[in-house]
Amino acid sequence: MSKGITRRQFGGALSTAIAVGTGKGCANESNQAGEWAGWGQDDGGTRYSPLDQVRRENVDQLELAWTHRCGEISDGSRNPTRTAYECTPLMADETLFVTTPFNRVLALDPETGVERWAFDPGLDLSRRYNLWANRGVSLWKHGTDLRILHGTLDGRLISLDARTGTPSAGFGTNGSVDVGVRLTSPPAVVGNLAVIGGNAPTLRAFDVRTGRLAWTRHKVPADDEAARSTWAGDSWRSRRGGVAWPPLSVDGDRGLLFVPTDSPTYDYYGGDRAGDNLYSNCVLALDAWTGEYRWHFQATHHDIWDYDLCAQPVLCDIRRGEEEIPAVVQSSKQGFLYVLHRETGTPLFPVEERAVPQACAPGERPAATQPFPTRPAPFVRQSMEMDELSTVTPQHNAWARQLAGRYEIAPLFHPGTVRGVIVFPCNQGGGEWGGGCFEPASGRFFINGTNLADIIVMQARKSSGGSPATGREVVTSEGMKASVTYRRKAIDVRQNKFWHPETLWPCQQPPWGVLSAIDLATGEYDWQVPLGEVPELTARGVPVTGTINMGGPIVTKGGLVFIGGSNDRRFRAFNAATGEILWEAQLEGSGHANPMTYLGPRSGRQFVVIAAGGGNKLSHRFTDALQAFALPA
Repeated sequence: MSKGITRRQFGGALSTAIAVGTGKGCANESNQAGEWAGWGQDDGGTRYSPLDQVRRENVDQLELAWTHRCGEISDGSRNPTRTAYECTPLMADETLFVTTPFNRVLALDPETGVERWAFDPGLDLSRRYNLWANRGVSLWKHGTDLRILHGTLDGRLISLDARTGTPSAGFGTNGSVDVGVRLTSPPAVVGNLAVIGGNAPTLRAFDVRTGRLAWTRHKVPADDEAARSTWAGDSWRSRRGGVAWPPLSVDGDRGLLFVPTDSPTYDYYGGDRAGDNLYSNCVLALDAWTGEYRWHFQATHHDIWDYDLCAQPVLCDIRRGEEEIPAVVQSSKQGFLYVLHRETGTPLFPVEERAVPQACAPGERPAATQPFPTRPAPFVRQSMEMDELSTVTPQHNAWARQLAGRYEIAPLFHPGTVRGVIVFPCNQGGGEWGGGCFEPASGRFFINGTNLADIIVMQARKSSGGSPATGREVVTSEGMKASVTYRRKAIDVRQNKFWHPETLWPCQQPPWGVLSAIDLATGEYDWQVPLGEVPELTARGVPVTGTINMGGPIVTKGGLVFIGGSNDRRFRAFNAATGEILWEAQLEGSGHANPMTYLGPRSGRQFVVIAAGGGNKLSHRFTDALQAFALPA
């Protein structure tokens, strides 16, 4: 197997004045006009729709067309697992395909939301999961054979007849293959292969027709000496932490698979795995047909902040004069945007290795440097001073001062310490799994982010049986809820968010959530605006604050960016050129999911759909609504 490059071999910029064109090799062939046949719309995850029936001039006329309720709600009061309605539906073959928090697959009439069929994989609802969630399915088509590929929380890859919802004959056992890992994202389809990651240290490709294993790629291949040398001793062996849990991207023309890789375990302490820890926290390019290594770019060395790459890579083309440069754009939890050459992994803007703080808990050995893109600038804050504590209300300011006074406010990439550090951003963004979207005509990349810090406290374990067990919930002396104390060798780690646990307001000055438009030709910002608001604060005369958010944007030829994300139950359309809000609607619950859009096959109306489940880890209100909007009939 090919050997990796070292983290110092990044190379320089290809250009500092470039123009962006449309991507090639990124389109799903089954994605016909008016459809949304892939999770990221196309195989390259651009989440761009060529529809323009709804446009800047008439978007203010959008109205609710229909609501479908899946009937699955859990707020954690009766069961430790909460629901997170994170699905992005697909629309193809005149049908809307939806997955629910309990991993059921539904076929709906795209005009009315009326259910046509339902498939229930039969999850054991008494089991505990991180969240009951599923982000969607994939489609495979050959001739008249149209199949749904579905990964479940209990570790199954399922193939269904898309027209009937019945298990596919000849695929595994009764249409199912036991893959043994938790799956929340749809498989990547490459020809007749379905590639899955999940919470396991392997990527695997399965034959779409039979379910037979086609190839396996280990996170740290045993014969890759360059990668193994970045782990102290044999700490790379049997290391938990998946290769990739988000959706993958495919360049069919080049036969490349792009994998945003996970962080190694344990997330906040790496004293037992000194070194850069390849291929964790990487954009990893593989041969799509064999899983063989092509190149990698590591975004975080020796991750001890849970800064895994959690968003689908976006494939687009960049022009430099007459030259067209294929690019892959990767957003990160730190708020960085990495713009890389798709064939080589070379950064298209300079990336500098900079010295980072070394003060840490006993036994930890942090990386001496970390890679910093020089452009674009980070799309969220990465630091704070004491005079930047929130003043939105006197009570919130008092809470923020009391909390900040207990810990050290530290810069990006500061390791956890015995006293405890407040580090921006937290492990829920910056940028999250919703990722960004790309508008080919303008070359703009749109990305939402959350300005929220982590509090990380590292403590030596008590010698006489006083250590809490892994995963035990505790309430700290400052009253923060849901702090979780973990145990790893001689260190206990307590991690929580720098917010008020009841209001979920971050403790630094707003904006708390932002939406940004970045010109990929120059790496400069065209605009950045707050995303979301707190009505209570707005009524008091506080300028719009933005909110913590999860779930990304889409962009359309109509010049609109649609996004829910914020925890204020609002769905908004922004002017893609200026960032102005042109329309907003109140949802039944916050839309912590990526929206999508399509043309109704009978009416020809353009619908915009979002899962409005609220809840998740960011909202107190839980719902089960899938809501569709359209212009008046």
